[in-house]
This record gives sequence, structure tokens and C-alpha cells, in this order.
Amino acid sequence: MRTLVGQVSTLFIGGVGRSGTTILELSLGTDPRVVSLGEVVHLWERCLIEDERCGCGRPFSRCPFWTEVGRRAFGGWAAVDADRVLELQRRHDRTVRTPQLALGAGGRRWRAELDEYTSYYVRLYAAAAEVAQAQVVVDSSKQASLPHILRRDPRVDLKVLHCVRDSRAVAYSWSKKVRRPEARDDERAEMTKYPPAVLAMTWVRHNLVVDLLRLLRVPLMRMRYEEWVTGPDTALNRVLTFVGLSPRDSDQVGTTWVDIPTVHTCSGNPIRFRTGRVQVRIDEEWRHRLTSRSRWLMTALTGPLLVSYGYRRKA
Repeated sequence: MRTLVGQVSTLFIGGVGRSGTTILELSLGTDPRVVSLGEVVHLWERCLIEDERCGCGRPFSRCPFWTEVGRRAFGGWAAVDADRVLELQRRHDRTVRTPQLALGAGGRRWRAELDEYTSYYVRLYAAAAEVAQAQVVVDSSKQASLPHILRRDPRVDLKVLHCVRDSRAVAYSWSKKVRRPEARDDERAEMTKYPPAVLAMTWVRHNLVVDLLRLLRVPLMRMRYEEWVTGPDTALNRVLTFVGLSPRDSDQVGTTWVDIPTVHTCSGNPIRFRTGRVQVRIDEEWRHRLTSRSRWLMTALTGPLLVSYGYRRKA
């Protein structure tokens, strides 16, 4: 494995899934200075072990982009022990471990294992930036504990985009059946569904863990779903400025649409397989379809944080 030089400018997208983050990431990918990688936290299992499809449509093992990334980062993907990465992930990359990560309260073995786990991401990010000739790498993993791990490594110039959406809208979205076209077996043919009570706790926990990064002096920008979908072009330039790039007028992102290019995202929402123009609009189906019981439960369990993000209890 080669030696890394300098820092890797990395934008980590945090929050809870079904908050519009996939289209936002794809819009960032229209800028040649940015390379969008999808949910890298799932690469080790879904791509290296299960060989699911890249956003370009090819199986991961036959994608020229990822093949070259693996060669530059590790001397080839065969050199990566995916089971070992997953073992480290299960042991350390969990929201319940965030207090320990924030305090740095661990012994020599703990630090060594975190360094090992982080090294896989750092090498992958650096290689992806080289292959794409990009200045910024985007990881939309949304795994709330992962940026707490990445921030420990001085080779990662980490910035976090905290994407927030009304918890009731998120709950409704996670209750719907969504197929995963990249799945290679029936067991993973659909995205996981969560009941409101479980989703409420996940929404609160993940958002608070991301919020904690600000106290740890990690550069963090919060963007509400409504800000993004009502002005994709303006939102794109806000994010570019946040990561240190100059704003630009794009012919691929407009006031109500995004022209999605072919991107090499390793995991994420099925919309990553689409290309061409997609209209961006506020999805408020939940206001009419979410049951009264679910609405009441979500409001009761997430109310304080919901209000702090600028949402009303009555919706």
C-alpha cells in the first residue's frame, strides 16, 4: 500500500436517510471538482463481499473507476480483508460508542484498532480523489459515529453537512416499500422498513450525535430539506463555499431541477441509478398519508429537537 501525502478534503453527509441526501449528493457530483462516492460505510459488505452494482450500473468488481481506486489505495481489492473491516466496524463504528469516541477514552488496543479502521477510509478517499482528479470527496454514509472516528486522523480535512428533515416526513418515508435494484438476493431486495417508535429514537439519536461534532470543533453546516429542494442551485453553491470551493453557475443544476450524471456511488437510494433531468420539489405526501397515531407518536418523541430545527409541533 502506498504512502499518503497531504490531507484529503472530505465532505461527510450526516443525518437520517430519506432526507433528500441522495439527490443533494448527486447534484454535488455535477461539479468536476467534486467526486461523490455514495455510502462508503456499506462498501465493505455490499460491494466487496456481495458485489452489488455501482451507480454506473456495472457490478462493483467490473467498474473501471472502483477497480482503479482499489489498485491505488490497496494494491487491489483482493488485498482488503472485508471481514476484518466489518469486524472493526461492528466493534467501534456505532452511535452507542460516540461518548467514548468524543472523549478519546480508550487504551492502546482501542486506539490501534481505530487507526486501522480509519486507514481504510483515508486510503480510499485519497485514491478516489486522484482517480477522479477531484479536490473534494463526498461520503454520504450518514452513519453518525463515523465522522467522530474520521476526525481523529489528521490526514482527513473533514467537514460535515448535517441534513435535517421533519421527523414525521422521515417516518412516513421509512414506512414505504422501496426496492433495491442492485440487490443480488431476495433477502436484500427491499430497503429496510422501520416502525415510527424505532425511527423516532433513531432520528433523535443520529441528529444529536451529528450535532455533537460542532462542540468538538468539526466544521459543520446544517441544511434543512426544505432549503435544499426549494433552491437546488443556491443550495449547491452554499455547500461548495462551505468546503472551500468557489461558487459556480451550473448548467446541470437549476432552480427546480438537477441533471443527474453517471456517478460511481457504491451504495445509497435507488435514485442513484437514474441519469438525466430530475425535477426537485417538496414531497409532502406524509401530511395526508401518515396515520394520526404515527404523527402523534413522532411528535411526542421528537418534539423538542424538532422545534429546535425550526419545525412546528403541529403539522
